[in-house]
Amino acid sequence: MKYLLTFFMAALCLTACNKDDEPNTDPVDPTTDSRTVILYMSGENDLSSYVTSDTAEVVRGSIDLKTNQHIIAFIDKAEYGVSPSIWEFKGGKRELIKQFDSDFYNSDPRMMKEVIEWIVGKYPAKSYGLVLWGHASAWFNRSDSINPSSDIIYYQRHRAYGRDTGDNSASATGGKVINIPTMATMLASLNFKFDFIFCDCCNMANAGTAYELRKVAKYLIASPAEIPGNGAPYDKIVPLMFSGKANYYNDVADAYYKDTANGLPMAVIQLDQMQQFAEATAKILQTIKPTRDAELKLDNLVYYDGSRTQGVRLLYDMKDFMLANASPADYSMWETALNKAVIHHCCQNNMRWMSNGHVNFVDFKVSESRCGCISMHVPQMAYENYSYSRGLNAYFKNIQWFWATGWENYGW
Repeated sequence: MKYLLTFFMAALCLTACNKDDEPNTDPVDPTTDSRTVILYMSGENDLSSYVTSDTAEVVRGSIDLKTNQHIIAFIDKAEYGVSPSIWEFKGGKRELIKQFDSDFYNSDPRMMKEVIEWIVGKYPAKSYGLVLWGHASAWFNRSDSINPSSDIIYYQRHRAYGRDTGDNSASATGGKVINIPTMATMLASLNFKFDFIFCDCCNMANAGTAYELRKVAKYLIASPAEIPGNGAPYDKIVPLMFSGKANYYNDVADAYYKDTANGLPMAVIQLDQMQQFAEATAKILQTIKPTRDAELKLDNLVYYDGSRTQGVRLLYDMKDFMLANASPADYSMWETALNKAVIHHCCQNNMRWMSNGHVNFVDFKVSESRCGCISMHVPQMAYENYSYSRGLNAYFKNIQWFWATGWENYGW
């Protein structure tokens, strides 16, 4: 009996030692609801001060996370002498997991991929979510802002995602961003598909953006409009991203919408419906024929980006545009595809979201019956007359949505 007991004790000790040597201390059970959410905080710019307040909210939101649920934040902010870092939030606390040796552009697609793969390798899960935090403006970039020798886009007035000043400054100008097609290609090269991409940045509920991302995630949760500087209420949203509900993505959108004082348009886009939505949009554009010489009805339409000083309107609400320019019968067929793509949206009558000079609410009045909460670019010759919008018509051709919806048929 003594020898038998000694044998079992030795076996137990050996088993424990082997477990300690395993790289993953929280192994994935595919039958569980394990999820890892990556919070990618591009804060090396004038949003840097919000990194502190938002991560404090994440701490509060992490209190009740289970052992198989992880929210991991990559943080790059404007702090001299401090390189980017990776943190885990759990049980109402935060822990530094990795400090990079030197600074780099978080908008560099190679580095963005390296960060995501490192996090996924350390925190494997049954499903993954991605939160894009920082500056953005749909897919907009000037056509002359591309550096031909690099995948990185140099910042001009318009930006796609992730402006990084590159000098640890909190400047409101300068730096580099990643364009949406490049980011989509990078995300598609990963060996998994995100359950959702939640955009805590401006203007990302856009048809062109969603179409680029259609193969890399199931759902896109975003606003077509500008978002407030302090961003999403993470203390409320973090638990929702792990709730296990079938339609948790709707709850995330609702929480953001309700948290803003004057409301914030929000949409949940089912990305596997974007191909059918593009085909339906191509058909309805054939009836509208938006040629260079056509007189489209654009006055008083809801729009989400532009310049008050130059009188430029960009990113029109798709539903409002189609209601104004298509026949009732054609619109009815197109609306069916819209409702399959935008499966949930938040708006209210007379809503006025925060705008930093990009929208003049004198130009339109929000109505729940007109607002679909997904935007579209409508090329116009007049855009070339203004510095704010010059070059966008040409750059539109770099977006797959342009070709999928047949804009080249109308002289663009």
